[in-house]
Amino acid sequence: MKNMNDAYRPLLLILLFSFFSASSAFAADANEIDWESLIPQDWNPNQVFEDMTDEQYYALSDSELLVLEQTVQAMFDAAPVVDAFEGKRVKIPGFVLPLEFSSTLLKEFLLVPYFGACTHTPPPPANQIIFAKLETGTKLESIYLPVWITGTLNISRLQSELTESGVANGLAVQSGYSIDVESIEPYIEQW
Repeated sequence: MKNMNDAYRPLLLILLFSFFSASSAFAADANEIDWESLIPQDWNPNQVFEDMTDEQYYALSDSELLVLEQTVQAMFDAAPVVDAFEGKRVKIPGFVLPLEFSSTLLKEFLLVPYFGACTHTPPPPANQIIFAKLETGTKLESIYLPVWITGTLNISRLQSELTESGVANGLAVQSGYSIDVESIEPYIEQW
């Protein structure tokens, strides 16, 4: 008489194959996108500087520089988005800026295209910041390492208060997109 495990082995193999095939199909229907695709082709974030020479820029007074900085930040906060991404399942790489922790579990965060965005420099344009929310918290290994985020992307203008260490009194950050996160994976560049 055969071992009982031997009798169920073909069934187990079929079930495992079905599970992994379904998982691969589920991941495969998310479009892998890059950050540039989130910027409308006709939007030029440098338009404020196009009519200004280097000499004119360096001749600006402190108060004129402050006005210029405020003008550029207002333009970045109102940066247009690509409507075609509304409701699309995507996979995008980026860096996590935590907004909400429950115990040690990450619940809400901003996804940004490069390390230090928002904390070490002025915030990028709103179309380069994605507000992300997880249904259930997840433990994040490190905010210093890039990740792949998979989920449903939506057009959603939100203002978040970034209170990460090193940010004095918090920083209001505008995002042009939001994503309902399905998975967070370590970023591994595919060659």
